[in-house]
Amino acid sequence: MRTSIQVGRIIGIPIRLHFTFIFILPVIVLWFAEAPGPVGLGETEELSRLFRYSLAALAASLFFLSLLLHEISHSYVAMRYGTKIRSITLFIFGGLAMMEDLPREPEKEWRIAIAGPLMSFAIGGAFLFTYFGIKTVKLVIYDPFTILMFSIGLLNVVLATFNLLPAFPMDGGRILRAFLAKRMQFLEATRRAVLVGKTFAVIMGIVGFMPDPFMLYSTGEVRILFNPWLTLIAVFLYIAATEEESATIMVATLEGTKVRNVMRTENASVLADMPITELAEKMLKEKNAEYAVVSDRGDLRGLITFSEIKELSTEQRHSLKISDIISPVDRLSAVISQEEEVIEALKRMIRGKKNILAVEEEGGGEIIGVITKRDIVMHIEILKGGS
Repeated sequence: MRTSIQVGRIIGIPIRLHFTFIFILPVIVLWFAEAPGPVGLGETEELSRLFRYSLAALAASLFFLSLLLHEISHSYVAMRYGTKIRSITLFIFGGLAMMEDLPREPEKEWRIAIAGPLMSFAIGGAFLFTYFGIKTVKLVIYDPFTILMFSIGLLNVVLATFNLLPAFPMDGGRILRAFLAKRMQFLEATRRAVLVGKTFAVIMGIVGFMPDPFMLYSTGEVRILFNPWLTLIAVFLYIAATEEESATIMVATLEGTKVRNVMRTENASVLADMPITELAEKMLKEKNAEYAVVSDRGDLRGLITFSEIKELSTEQRHSLKISDIISPVDRLSAVISQEEEVIEALKRMIRGKKNILAVEEEGGGEIIGVITKRDIVMHIEILKGGS
């Protein structure tokens, strides 16, 4: 199921909205409309409800535009270093630029990481400078607009400051890793930055359940001040830091490993005219769920997996052949050379949302095997177990 929709492109990068954006947008509008000054319009009683919420919607749109500019700044610098940006997605916690092949050179990583907070500081500074300029010269201007100007400026400064905390995988955590990577191996630098990030996450989670000190002092009673947003962010940071560590370990483990070292050559292909029932029996017998589909001459016709067979009815399984259900194959995305790195195979699978690639001999031509996500995961587990 798709969890986000594309709403446009900026500098060639697809801009997407995650479904969680739908939930956070009304909350932000409500906050701008009802929060007390000087950050919200809650104390401007002379405004009609419709006008106040219209201004709040405008402010929320400007705030999310500033989040988008934050991510575009990361993306622009990354693109200057040759990194491809798959998309930028706005979701409940802000924005996320999906990058491929993030540079592992410390100088490049910290420059990419710092670009976002610098943009947020610039936006926040511009709004706050304008706000205080207006207050200084005492120009006559409709007050709600100045309130929102201050609010957006302050939020951007807070966003930039929060992102610079050395809590991986936030921007500050990536800057910390880049600093550490100048003095140690990239994997060890990642582990230390992740540890700092997890520590911050745990502290934030604890603070989210802190007792009310005033109530404890005045009455002796313990009342927990539960902060759901702080707790949610803490959980998100902990999970994200763990996933980043796992991804880095995986890349480091696979570094230098060729496809030919992981690929499956036996029981790797089936003929296109094979009946589906016969294929199902073959899968059960060989305990394989993915095959390359070839013609009588050995030409690649497509790829087939158990999940595709599972979607067929009993009648279809008894009446169809493999050639009836496979899609036309694009060799650029479905085939990889045996001399390519395994990590490249994994990236292609992720990009193409596939679990299998056909493997061709060096120089192109004959299909000599397949490589699957299961093969890669098993190879990683074997290497980790032997270390």
